[in-house]
Amino acid sequence: MYRDKEIFNTNLVYFLIMCLFITIRIISSTFSIPPVWGYILNGVIQIGLMLSLPLFLFSYLQKQKVSKTVKDFGFNKIGIKTILLSFVAGIIVYLITIFVATFFSAILSLLGYENSSSGTVVSSYPLWLLFVELFVTAVLPGICEEVAHRGMLLNGYKKMGTKKAIILSGFLFGLMHLNIEQFFFASIIGIFFGFVAFFTDSIFPTMIMHFTNNAISAFMGYASANNLPIYDAFNSFIGNMFGGNAFLSIMMMFLFILILVGLVYLIVMAMFKDTRLKNMAKVADKAVKEELRRRLMSGVGGAEEVEKDDDIDVDLKTVGNNKIFSIVLRTGYKNVYKPTFRDNIFLYVNLFLGIATTLSTFIWGVL
Repeated sequence: MYRDKEIFNTNLVYFLIMCLFITIRIISSTFSIPPVWGYILNGVIQIGLMLSLPLFLFSYLQKQKVSKTVKDFGFNKIGIKTILLSFVAGIIVYLITIFVATFFSAILSLLGYENSSSGTVVSSYPLWLLFVELFVTAVLPGICEEVAHRGMLLNGYKKMGTKKAIILSGFLFGLMHLNIEQFFFASIIGIFFGFVAFFTDSIFPTMIMHFTNNAISAFMGYASANNLPIYDAFNSFIGNMFGGNAFLSIMMMFLFILILVGLVYLIVMAMFKDTRLKNMAKVADKAVKEELRRRLMSGVGGAEEVEKDDDIDVDLKTVGNNKIFSIVLRTGYKNVYKPTFRDNIFLYVNLFLGIATTLSTFIWGVL
């Protein structure tokens, strides 16, 4: 039926996730569901669909242990420095999200789009409810959605090349939101998260960034409902910066986004040096030691000769981090494979379902 089992199984599992997710969303939008059941449904979606199916069903289809799947999905340890940088990057991502969402919402409004979905009116927002929201909208998505997208999809598409794997996984992440308003910024964030997961060789930084972004959003909702000064101060800052002349506001917005993107680039470079680059240096150092041991055991050459051999002694610092960054991007996933139609048949179905459902929110404002 197919030439590449891993790509086929990745698309198949994601097809099941999308079908079940769309079904649940249709049911929840058709019937009036109490908030408690809304939280339960969200838990089912996150734990049942986004986490369990990628880990257990994918492992079953691949005929491999779950531990092997966990390793393939990028559950690699990271240091304290990368953890802290991931939180900072998550804050910046939240700011970028606001500006990107505002920009595309304005465009959709000009095209006549009106959101007909009725949001839940919260009469009171106690502190305990904030912790529930943080768990449901930040902790669970930060873990589960990353497993499905930066874990299964990014890993499953790696044979097709670095850039294609990152773009496809990010685009599907945007479509999975099933909402025209969220599609644009979710796709951009998804692609960025794919770059981070690839360059750090770990899924943990994107989990932290995803959690941070959603947690700030949940807290801002709590601050708005309770009239906290921090919410008013933030709105005042945004209003003062982008209020007034429309042209100047747009220019200021793009300038601010460029500054934030520059900061994010520096942070990603720092995480890259603390993770993948450090591991590359360890591998190079191990290769030198193994070659030295081989020569000493065979009686060929000596330690001095090995140290002077440019083909063996690899000093990554002399190459330049920026150059290594570029090289890793171009050659990160080797042996680029061109999947057949049968390999990608469920990918095409996933794209059709996601695009059709997302467009329906633009035309009819459903879901």
